[in-house]
Amino acid sequence: MPVGLDLGSHTIRAVELDNVKGSVVLTRFGSYENPKISLESKTKEDLLTYTAALKSFFSEIGFSTPEVYTSLPESYVFTRVIKLPQMSEKELKTSIAFEAEQYIPLPLKDVSYDFQIIDNDLVDKDKMNVLLVAAKKEFLSKYVALVKGSGLSPKGLEPETLSLTRALNASVGKANASIIVNFGTNDSQIIVTYKGFVRFTRSISVGGGTITRAVAQGLGLEYAQAEEYKRTYGLDPSQAEGKVYNAIKPVFDGILGEIKRSRVFYTTHSPSVIINRIILCGGTALMPGLLFYVTNNLDLETELANPWRNIVFSDRIDSQKEKIMELGPIFVTAVGLALKELKKDGI
Repeated sequence: MPVGLDLGSHTIRAVELDNVKGSVVLTRFGSYENPKISLESKTKEDLLTYTAALKSFFSEIGFSTPEVYTSLPESYVFTRVIKLPQMSEKELKTSIAFEAEQYIPLPLKDVSYDFQIIDNDLVDKDKMNVLLVAAKKEFLSKYVALVKGSGLSPKGLEPETLSLTRALNASVGKANASIIVNFGTNDSQIIVTYKGFVRFTRSISVGGGTITRAVAQGLGLEYAQAEEYKRTYGLDPSQAEGKVYNAIKPVFDGILGEIKRSRVFYTTHSPSVIINRIILCGGTALMPGLLFYVTNNLDLETELANPWRNIVFSDRIDSQKEKIMELGPIFVTAVGLALKELKKDGI
């Protein structure tokens, strides 16, 4: 099965799964982090450095196949659920170009796009919900070139939102809606899922790097030291005389405000849907005190993402089970990508 490859701004994470007698088995995994590599840089030198790091990482972990599914950062992808008149998938294929032109804020000749029929609309029974995704061809070409330049074979690309939702479907359930928050380095995604599908998504330009810079500024530290302080003390007011907590709190309160606004927006347009849970993903989700802080400030059940819920660990990595479980929130995207081959979900 292809490896799920999550390429971050300064991180690389990958997961390899296998289907053994009906069970999904984790056979290999790895994580690499280096602030000196940059996926977002446009210089040829920086992209070559990232490519070399990816090639070395894959070789060191010893994945059994060069085939990969790779995610696309949501900040570079257009993802939207639109309402259209009821029609068959065949009919939609013939009219999607016209519909896409109404919603995608770029010339269609410059983007690649796809769609997925979700279900009938809960409010307007004559309409159906369709997930529309698009990305600039230029950006896709850059990703494909980077992956191929590392000696890997790209099997497919998809928005990170879809990978996250696939990995967490066992957690979110289908009775009520859930919010998934994925903390990236430079931005974060807020996703509302219901009945196993993405219903609403937005990207905000605040991430783990924003929090680190706030700590650096508030305490007069270099970035690397501020990052260490953030990971060690986080939102725990009893640590470091509360100084790190006080530096982080205003930034994180801003994130909570965006989550609340997103919840209100979605439930206003879908009043029959109840959102009762929030699931936290990404490296920032592991910050001390964060789970307690979110629980106390949002009227929602709060949990750290666990992408391993229905996955068995192979004998060769079972000794690392405790570590793997703890790091679950940072592997959600990679797990979702690795599951794509097993769970054909239409896009």
